[in-house]
Amino acid sequence: MTVTSSSTHLFQDRRSLHEFLASCRTIAIDKEHAQIISLSLEIPKLDPLAALSLLQQPDQPYFYWEKQSQGTAIAATEPLVHLQIDGPQRFTQAQHFICTSLVDTVSSGALHLPFTGPHFFCSFTFFDHTRAESRLFPAASVFLPRWQVACNQEQAVLVANVVVDAETPLEQVSQEIWQQWQLLQTPRRCPVLRSQTTNFAYPLLTNSNAFTTAVTETLDNIQAEALQKLVLAHTLDVKTPQPLDLCHALGTLRDRYPECYVFAISNGRGQSFIGASPERLIELRDRHLVTDALAGSAPRGHSHSDDQALGNQLLGSQKDGHEHRVVLDFIRDRLWELGITPQVASLPHLLQLPNIQHLRTLITAEVPHHLHLLEILAALHPTPAVAGMPRDVAQQQIHRHETFERHLYAAPLGWIDHQGNGEFTVGIRSALINGSQARLYAGAGIVAGSDPQRELAEIQLKLHTLLDALM
Repeated sequence: MTVTSSSTHLFQDRRSLHEFLASCRTIAIDKEHAQIISLSLEIPKLDPLAALSLLQQPDQPYFYWEKQSQGTAIAATEPLVHLQIDGPQRFTQAQHFICTSLVDTVSSGALHLPFTGPHFFCSFTFFDHTRAESRLFPAASVFLPRWQVACNQEQAVLVANVVVDAETPLEQVSQEIWQQWQLLQTPRRCPVLRSQTTNFAYPLLTNSNAFTTAVTETLDNIQAEALQKLVLAHTLDVKTPQPLDLCHALGTLRDRYPECYVFAISNGRGQSFIGASPERLIELRDRHLVTDALAGSAPRGHSHSDDQALGNQLLGSQKDGHEHRVVLDFIRDRLWELGITPQVASLPHLLQLPNIQHLRTLITAEVPHHLHLLEILAALHPTPAVAGMPRDVAQQQIHRHETFERHLYAAPLGWIDHQGNGEFTVGIRSALINGSQARLYAGAGIVAGSDPQRELAEIQLKLHTLLDALM
């Protein structure tokens, strides 16, 4: 990848932008190969949800990512180059696609700002294949967007990506980029949130008996030592009088869950997958890796004393401690196998969210330069936090017990930049949105000592908490 001047004032007017693109076209002609041009242009701070509302097109995929506690957010729309594949080699193929795309990429503009340069937005389904008749998302989707707006604290940037070759209409392209840049010069706020639906009746869970039966059978398998842990999911289908307002839903999720990753992924065909996940699968910055072991749950208390008692009970729970150690040991073992030396950066502590709290342990490591983020991701997914142990047996049992497709539920979602940095969460506490219909997902980890009714209650708590935020 070629990197040019990172001067903020490189593009003073539309003419200078046109001249730069013309120089890139000369490179494309000389190389006899199209070039991807990535322009990073500083803009005033704005609400990233407003940028998503402004830039998204109904028939185009988009990707939204925000963690309010960190002051970071990215909205990416209109794939410029796009890979969609199925099969067990999806992580390897996605890595190859990113690396080869960057070979003929020229980056320019305000490259000193965070989130500048080309970023690739990735989503992987839980399984590496789905039934053709029910497939809404490919097993792997990776795209470089035409438009990307990113915010980091008080700074914001527009990244415009374009393919330039001998036939590119430079006048039109430069005009479109210039107009988009000028449009974003005016500070924008998220569209006014609609009032909540007052006549919406919360539905009850169906097939709850089937879920508790599956838990009981799983406990028998654990006692027979065929399994250590299995994560069983449940869904809740709801229908609203009018299509769900995604900006409203995302705005509510980020306000209620500032410590979570709020995300939205559209397939460009009317379906979106959204949620607020507390689980960081992997973060890689300047070869420094951070991941979370997140397993073991308890409700929040109605008073300070009740909350403290429930938290202490979770910290001392033998059952939850075992469930947590299964996840922690798995992550450490996978990293060791890749030649990475993991360090446990914290003792198990409480991650407290509205209505629920979890056991969390932070793990850090330094990653060798030859390892790509997606190689680590392939080794980790799925962790026992969302599948079980042994992993292959757990996935077979999930297929056996769950009558629905997981799609992107409990699967890796995130981004990778041109320097190999990136961040991925796990698509839990999530919902599949299709107009006025929504399917909510939640799961519970079953280990020795689990109680079927308590696991069902945990599922109901997670589903109703998400439903309340979405409605």
